[in-house]
Amino acid sequence: MIESITQKFKNLKSNLNIKRTLVLVWKAAKGWMIISITMIVVETFLFLGSIYALKILIDKVAHINSIAQNSEALIIKHVLIAAAFSVLYAIAKAFSAYVTEVQATKVANYMDEKIHQKAIEMDLSRYESPDYYDILKRAKDAGSDRPNLVITTIMEIAKNLLNLFAVASLFITINWFLLPLLVIFVLPTLFVRIYFANKQNMWRLKHTELERKSSYLSNLITSDVSAKEIRSFNLGYYFKNLYQVIRIEVLHQKLKLTYKRTLNETITSSIATIGFFTCIGYISVGTVRGTTSVGDIALFLIIFPQSFSLIQNVSSGISILYHNNIFINSIFELFDLKPSFTNTDESVPIPTDKELDLELEDVSFTYPHAKKPTLSKINIKIPSGKIIAIVGLNGAGKSTLIKLLCRLYDPISGSLKLGKIDIRKFEMEAYRKQLSAVFQDFSKYNVSAADNIRFGDLDKKYEEENIIAASKNSGAHLFIEKFPKGYQTMMGRLFEDGHEVSIGQWQKLAIARALYSESRFIILDEATSALDAIAEKELFDAFRKHIGSRAALIISHRHSAVKHADYIYVLSGGSIVQEGTDEQLLEMDGDYAKLFNEHKSKSKV
Repeated sequence: MIESITQKFKNLKSNLNIKRTLVLVWKAAKGWMIISITMIVVETFLFLGSIYALKILIDKVAHINSIAQNSEALIIKHVLIAAAFSVLYAIAKAFSAYVTEVQATKVANYMDEKIHQKAIEMDLSRYESPDYYDILKRAKDAGSDRPNLVITTIMEIAKNLLNLFAVASLFITINWFLLPLLVIFVLPTLFVRIYFANKQNMWRLKHTELERKSSYLSNLITSDVSAKEIRSFNLGYYFKNLYQVIRIEVLHQKLKLTYKRTLNETITSSIATIGFFTCIGYISVGTVRGTTSVGDIALFLIIFPQSFSLIQNVSSGISILYHNNIFINSIFELFDLKPSFTNTDESVPIPTDKELDLELEDVSFTYPHAKKPTLSKINIKIPSGKIIAIVGLNGAGKSTLIKLLCRLYDPISGSLKLGKIDIRKFEMEAYRKQLSAVFQDFSKYNVSAADNIRFGDLDKKYEEENIIAASKNSGAHLFIEKFPKGYQTMMGRLFEDGHEVSIGQWQKLAIARALYSESRFIILDEATSALDAIAEKELFDAFRKHIGSRAALIISHRHSAVKHADYIYVLSGGSIVQEGTDEQLLEMDGDYAKLFNEHKSKSKV
């Protein structure tokens, strides 16, 4: 029994993270927080002043001699004083609400910035982990306004408590026992709300993945990315029905919990109401017996409903505070995540040599939670001024190799070296600027054509001739120049005046983005898959002409793409099984010859 109570107390304490929340809100809106606290003190003073001024007014009315001189003037004076306090109190409340809203806006903006900052800091490995998406969803569901709600709720509780103490001082003049009696009757509602706040949190943690599945299905139904396939294969109603099954199950369990909470709150609220009327009965009987004065009755009728409301507000505030704190823990869970790898304390600068080689030496890699290595003992050299190609069937490890080259992951063993220096000794941002990759699943940005290309290097001074040059080398200029607004044309149909283009044209924009960068190495991962043979040849001819000291790594299933390479590596089952020039590999009896000789034979048929 004692252990159970102790454990519940520990859980209660762990769910309350008020100190950290206070620090967070203080950083986000320090000035407005000070003003909010000041307004609480002002409101409390004016509230007490208005009640006390009203009490004095009632006393004067009850005891004044109507025949006495200046009696009317005295009454009017106290009416004006009471009215002044009430007006000032109303003004303070209105201004306090404004301050609270401004503070909430500042904190919400700060929270959005923090969440986005954390998302940017996270390694790619996080985005390939279901656990991270659960944490991210819970953090987003918590909402950017929760921290401020906690602080404003604390302030409201403090304000209500101060007001309650003010009312309590007046209650003592009637009967000191009435206020504690009301508190006892209200406490069960508070306990019920805290109990079900814990229940709801456990339910939320348990069903996060199911909620994510329903969100995923909803996005499938409403997204433009999957719109063509859903209509082609008539998948719309299938996904809709699947979504409904999950949502109905989630809502059923949620409503079941809500019903239990409502039932319990109904009972405890009834108890509180009984307590309220018990106190009314007590004071009423006292009036009949003559033990309560007319002034006491008047004061009781003014402050008793307010005191009951204040006690209810304090109880409700505490339960809301606890409930919001539980959600905020999900936000802090996201903030506490750390990147898998960071810059070393003593980073070295990138070598300034004109010609630099990029090498993989005995590189092996296994994904987290995977039992089998994806890459094993990989040795590849990408010399300056050369075009290197990697060929392999699906699942050979080509995409993983690119992630390692871009330092989205670090190898389990072996090393990647730039100019004979291990890349882990460089600052990540500085190293990544040495590479520009066109991924197989490249992004299609719904911004202008110029911005689509400029994103290749935002640090580079914006000059349209550089954008046009990269566009010409990728083949994108031919269709961009025909747009009504040229390079300022909005790409995609997500926004007004957007212009949709073919997948091949999107691919040319992605290649232009890589070419616009001043990186030393360009990685093309199936980057010409949507281009026709002529466009592909023109691209490689242009690249060969302007390559200079830059190097390129081409990954493709197409012989027309890899045959341009100076040297080719064949990847199979996570290992390099062959290497050589196109001619050498075609003459060998191996995977390369089987793959491309077979394609040649089929093309002749």
